[in-house]
Parts: sequence; structure tokens; C-alpha cells
Amino acid sequence: MVNIEKIKKEADEIIEEFSKVLEGFELGEEETYYILDTKNVLRTDDEPSLDESFREDVLKIAPKTKDGYVVVEKGKWSN
Repeated sequence: MVNIEKIKKEADEIIEEFSKVLEGFELGEEETYYILDTKNVLRTDDEPSLDESFREDVLKIAPKTKDGYVVVEKGKWSN
């Protein structure tokens, strides 16, 4: 059986000891912050295209097809 109170006490002790260790460090210099001029690089919006060979390849490996579409079983929601 897990003793929650014991775990909380030990965690508090670990954090307290870690805080004391961190306070002992001398960081004689200030932190340096860098601001970079960045921007998102996006593709240009073109007209979508369909590679017909892709459709053919998918239909070849599909277990069941009908009229150029893949036929799948309707799934059921489960909890």
C-alpha cells in the first residue's frame, strides 16, 4: 500500500535540499537574452492537383473497392 503522506513529506524534503543547493551557486553575470528576427516560411498556395497514379495504386492494394472508391466497414463507438 502506498503511503501518500510519506511520499509528500519526502518530496518536500527533496525540493528543500535542492533549493539550498541552487542558492549556493554564484552567478556573477547577468543572463543574456537574444531576440531573433524570425518569420514563418510557408509554401505558396497553388491549385491542388491529384496524381492519378496514386489513386490507382491505392485502389490496387485496397481489400474492397466499388466504383473507384475504397469500401470500408462502418465502425462502432465503444467505451
